[in-house]
Amino acid sequence: MPIAMVSPVLVGRAAELASIQVASERTRTVRSATILVAGEAGLGKSRLVAKAVADLDGDPLVLRGGCLELGAGGVPWTPFVAVLRGLLGEWGPDRFRAELPTDGSALAPWLPELSLAAAPGGQLRLFEEVRTLLERAARQRQVVVLIEDLHWADPSSRELFVYLVRNLGACSVLVLGTVRTGELPSGHPTRQLLAELGRLADVTELDLAPLDRREVGELVAAIEGRPADPAVCSDIHRRSGGNPLFVEALRASGSPTSAGLTRLLLDRVADLSADARRVLSTIAVAGGRVSDDVLTGVRDGDSDEALRELIDRNQLVVIADGYAIRHDLIREAVYGSLLPGDRRRLHARFARVLAERPGSSIALADHWLAAGESAMALSAAWQAAADAGRQHAYDEQLRLLDRVLTLWPDVDRPADLCRAGRVEVLAAAVEAALATGRSERGADYATEALTELDPKTDAYRTARFLGWRGLLLNRAGSTGVDDLVRAVDLVQSGTDDALRSLLLSWLAYVLALDGQRTRTRQCAEQALAIAERLGDDTLRAWALLPLGWADDRDGDPASASKRYAGVKAIAEAVGDHHLYLTAVQWDGLTLYRTGRMEEAVELLKTGQEFAERWGRTRARGSMLAENRAYGLYQLGRWDEMVEVVHNALAETPPPRYDAYLRLAAAMVAVRRGEFAYADDLLAAVDRILGEQRTPEVAPLQVGIRGLLRTLRGDLAGAHLVLSGYLSRLSATGEVFDHKVVSVLTAAASYQRLRRRAPKLELDALRRMLSDGVARSPRAAAALLTCTAAEHGTRTDWDAAVAAWRDVGDPYELAGALIGGAAAMVAGNNKPGARRRLAEARELADRLGAAPLLGQIEALAERAGIGPRSASAGAHGLTARELAVLRVVARGLSNAEVAKELFVSPHTVATHVASIFRRLNVRTRTEAVAVAHRDGLIPAATED
Repeated sequence: MPIAMVSPVLVGRAAELASIQVASERTRTVRSATILVAGEAGLGKSRLVAKAVADLDGDPLVLRGGCLELGAGGVPWTPFVAVLRGLLGEWGPDRFRAELPTDGSALAPWLPELSLAAAPGGQLRLFEEVRTLLERAARQRQVVVLIEDLHWADPSSRELFVYLVRNLGACSVLVLGTVRTGELPSGHPTRQLLAELGRLADVTELDLAPLDRREVGELVAAIEGRPADPAVCSDIHRRSGGNPLFVEALRASGSPTSAGLTRLLLDRVADLSADARRVLSTIAVAGGRVSDDVLTGVRDGDSDEALRELIDRNQLVVIADGYAIRHDLIREAVYGSLLPGDRRRLHARFARVLAERPGSSIALADHWLAAGESAMALSAAWQAAADAGRQHAYDEQLRLLDRVLTLWPDVDRPADLCRAGRVEVLAAAVEAALATGRSERGADYATEALTELDPKTDAYRTARFLGWRGLLLNRAGSTGVDDLVRAVDLVQSGTDDALRSLLLSWLAYVLALDGQRTRTRQCAEQALAIAERLGDDTLRAWALLPLGWADDRDGDPASASKRYAGVKAIAEAVGDHHLYLTAVQWDGLTLYRTGRMEEAVELLKTGQEFAERWGRTRARGSMLAENRAYGLYQLGRWDEMVEVVHNALAETPPPRYDAYLRLAAAMVAVRRGEFAYADDLLAAVDRILGEQRTPEVAPLQVGIRGLLRTLRGDLAGAHLVLSGYLSRLSATGEVFDHKVVSVLTAAASYQRLRRRAPKLELDALRRMLSDGVARSPRAAAALLTCTAAEHGTRTDWDAAVAAWRDVGDPYELAGALIGGAAAMVAGNNKPGARRRLAEARELADRLGAAPLLGQIEALAERAGIGPRSASAGAHGLTARELAVLRVVARGLSNAEVAKELFVSPHTVATHVASIFRRLNVRTRTEAVAVAHRDGLIPAATED
């Protein structure tokens, strides 16, 4: 097994740390307290208590002892011998002897180096001497007694532990114990110990839970020293069950499987009884969870004792009507340890039992396939696919249809088994691919069907597959227009008018995405006329959708929103989820373009919630998340935006949406000075898209790359990236799109910072953007900023500032304020410059925009109008990291820091990990000490 990479920070235990802090404070004023930290192996019990002890106030005396893994008959008193040796080291021999009875000591055998006289009195006298020593030590200084691994304690040590907990009384002693509870067999002495201690008022048991998905992301980010890939973290969370040890091991192995971990995992079940291991293997074959009645049918006998053992040992959890293996990794390891023949036989048993029960089609298909019964697997998979579709489980539906098509050539008379031909199966697969966003696969299915169809004898089905393929190719990066034109031509007016109306609407849809306004309106109006004649609301809604787009592009957003409202009403009534969510997306974009950002963000959030409810989180939900993320960016709600993006990426969205989400994350990463992370995101986008480039991707990439090079100081490279794209843009005719604003804002930043570098030529673009600028306040503000940078006058900069203030973009506003301050400095108006820089600094600090803060500091220093901020110190902390450090210095937890700075605990944990690395420290106390020493915390914020 590879050595696990260990996180430099503790993740996800804020409540437990707070409980230990509270107990510690109580010992100073009331009486002793005991905390038992319990949980299965790998949850981080030792790390938690180590962190808690390191963070305790007042420099307590920490006495540590650990139990040996030698069983109940192990060496007696081991942990407490270590505790007293710690006290001996603190006091020295003379003081230690002086605190013992003068007539001899029951502790003489423990500390032979002291040459103590042995005293009679038995176990009770020994217990009393240990208690007395601890109480006397606590008179001068709080004492923490830390006993690790109580589950391995010998009987004598357990009795002494209980005695101390019961009898320490009113003294400043905090007793901490860690105990592994998850895998202890029934009747284990530690279970009795916990039951006994649990009845005491001064004992608190902290049961550590696994990390949730967000916390796993924090852990991986802390290990890697940069934001982690959300999709990878989601997979690791599912595999690890949130166990930090497994998370670290999986990250070190570079693979979210149990490869390389098998021995560790199987060791956890090795000492189960033979029957318990057989039951665990059976449930592993079931897929990790199984109902009680199915398990009884497969086992054909009583399994109660084995089940109780597995539950007691924390290998199984009880679910509503059955059992589940706690960790998917353990299930995978147990399953992999079975012989192939045993696996096939067990799968066949499950299949026979499930075949007699309704509602088991999906599991039934999997078991027949694993049992090697292809014909039974094909029939079951076809039925299961239909069930999955009815439940809106479209990813599962597509997986099953893919299996049907794979098994089709290997089975005799498959059409009879399915009561459907291969083209019908391909049609179902294409529709499932549309629902899940698997555009390339769906286009391949459509192409396969088209090879089996003759357009002369089967024109309508051919047209439908052409229409589907056109939509899928459009989503995959092509236009799809040619296929849809062919499809419309195959369905002549007066034949199948409903199909013709739908195909005309689809053609209008892809023409809209291709930017062809005139043809979009023509096709959509034809489709609407047919729908009105037929009285078909669904067809009417499909036609209204591209008409809304055309209205928006023709400068009538009110009409567009009215049409979208009609689409949503019809789509909701008829249950067309795809149509409804697309209308939400396009309505949101209309709100964006008219400057109604807050409304757009809330609408898209609601759309995401509907997508999740309808089983479309991965595809349409991620599309809405991407659009919502850009709105949150423009509003300056960057932490919320990053969280939205990470949550969407964790669902492994389709490639196109994956790329857009990563570009959104890169927009923030660049502006926060996280250049290496931005490089990673851009490289991932290149890998995802390959040679595919949509008209919308290019301006985003160019804008991000141009700004990245600008902020890195590579102005020649920035000029090359931006000028080349702007020249091509000006030569294409109609150039306006809301994502082109990304290029314009990058150009504005370049113009402001270029100094001696060549300026960008924007006059031709200004002329061509005249109509678009009228519809886009952001584009207008960006061009005003470019003009101000070219001319450098206070009036021009004030116009840019006013424009960005109206738009509500705090980042661009801060940049324009810096430009205005520079113009003020040039005019020797230092008070005006100082006011502008103060506002810019506040905005940049709130956003965590480190490069902007650097520009502010550099200008203030050159002009002599303000002190250099500590955020630009030698440690290289970003502005947001510095803000987090200043709040941490006040003793607040991650959750409290998050509340004060209006960010998520996930974000705080990532920043704290980065602060530790930059300051080369391991604890918060050390970080605060370095901050005070190096002036990172100004006197005004120290309290």
